[in-house]
Amino acid sequence: MNIKFTFLSLILLTFAVNEIQAQNRTPYGDFPNVSVSATAGTQGIGADVKVNLSQPFGVRAGVSILPFNWQTVYTGRSEPTNLKLDADFANAHLMFDWHPSTDHDNILDKFILTVGGAYWWKDKGTAVITYNGIYKYGDIEIPSDQLGELQGKVQWNKVTPYIGVGLDDIFSARTFDFGFSIGTYYMGKPDASLTGTKLLAANTSNSEQFAKNLSYYRFLPVVQLNFNIHL
Repeated sequence: MNIKFTFLSLILLTFAVNEIQAQNRTPYGDFPNVSVSATAGTQGIGADVKVNLSQPFGVRAGVSILPFNWQTVYTGRSEPTNLKLDADFANAHLMFDWHPSTDHDNILDKFILTVGGAYWWKDKGTAVITYNGIYKYGDIEIPSDQLGELQGKVQWNKVTPYIGVGLDDIFSARTFDFGFSIGTYYMGKPDASLTGTKLLAANTSNSEQFAKNLSYYRFLPVVQLNFNIHL
């Protein structure tokens, strides 16, 4: 009798928990009211917290970081040239999601439109160019340690708007799902400068042209995967 009573109690408890979970879900899709996400993409890796505000709307807040370091050697004027790139990006963002469709039986139910923005406490990059070996200028041979280096720096706006689209609740299970989004930040016109040292110091006069060449790089494309855990 005790075993039957315990078994019946477990069944009733299971139904009760499922009913509570169902009440906590929003009418669109099979989403809980709150979820946390691990993100990875072109803006780096990060984490988000999402809250569904009403039937078609949700809000997300999170952070992303993207440290980037790359070095290579190429040939410039028949001489080996070292190129070192360092970029450091990190932001805190706030996004608003809208589901145009709330029909559970329609694939458009998973489609979202997103607008928002980010504050970048890190958003700059540096490129350093140095020659390796002996640089020949006509009949003159100049060792690389006497030649100097060229350094380019670029930095974008601290506050940037965002617009994008995506899919939610793909490859889903009861406690988690995957999402996908594409969009872009408008970073604004960057501040850029070019400086040289030693014999390359004269190239500092090209800083204005360097800044003009980079002035067109005002967008940061975002392609991102989200792993969402339902709370």
